[in-house]
Amino acid sequence: MSAAQTKLYDLKISGSGTSGGGTFKDVKISGSGKIHGDLSCKDFHMSGSGKVDGKVDAEHMKTSGSSVFSGDIQTGTFTVSGSSKCNGNLTAQEVDISGSMKIAGDLFAQTLESSGACRVDGKLQGQSLETSGSLKVGKDCEVESFTSSGSVHIDGLLNADKIDIKLHHHSTIKEIGGETVVVKQSRTGKFFKQVVNFFTQKDEFLHCDLIEGDLITLENTKAKLVRGKHIIIGENCEIDHVEYSHELDTKENAKVERSTKI
Repeated sequence: MSAAQTKLYDLKISGSGTSGGGTFKDVKISGSGKIHGDLSCKDFHMSGSGKVDGKVDAEHMKTSGSSVFSGDIQTGTFTVSGSSKCNGNLTAQEVDISGSMKIAGDLFAQTLESSGACRVDGKLQGQSLETSGSLKVGKDCEVESFTSSGSVHIDGLLNADKIDIKLHHHSTIKEIGGETVVVKQSRTGKFFKQVVNFFTQKDEFLHCDLIEGDLITLENTKAKLVRGKHIIIGENCEIDHVEYSHELDTKENAKVERSTKI
């Protein structure tokens, strides 16, 4: 095959232009451009209100407007600073969200950093997750390291070796399992958050059915069952039952209905 036959060209769409899918070098969409069909490229950049009606396979992706992808996405890096929606699954090495991202399927990312709003209707899997905005997961979340300083809502199991949650807003996680689990109330802007919570009638607690780990430290947590080796039940906790094998330390401003050494 000759060099001319293998050469890849760039695709640029501005305004309200449309194009079919295919294999390209760099793809740039500005305005309200649309691509009909599957797309394969090196760099993908979308600004405006673009749409891809098909699957996307790219090395690098960046969206800064309002983007919609009807199929699965596979990429090395994905940077979202606007509003983006994927109606399939998203698989990436790195995902960075400073805007809002909604994934109708599953999210597989080695590293996920989000300071905006991230919603995954399916499951979330990866190595490192760090969020300071809003995170919602419809099924299980399985990572090696989980760090949160925003609001978290996980309808399934959060499973990670290291879990560090700083509560800024009302959060719910059905079940938590990890080696080290730390849940603490954020100390920043405490008065302002108290005023906001008063008017919105939202309590700044983490609600769980089950928390299980080796080393567990909790604040502002309401849970049915906490089970582990070394457990500290800190201020503003309301726990129905604690099961511990080594040590239990219950602080003065904490409520534990029942505790059992196992």
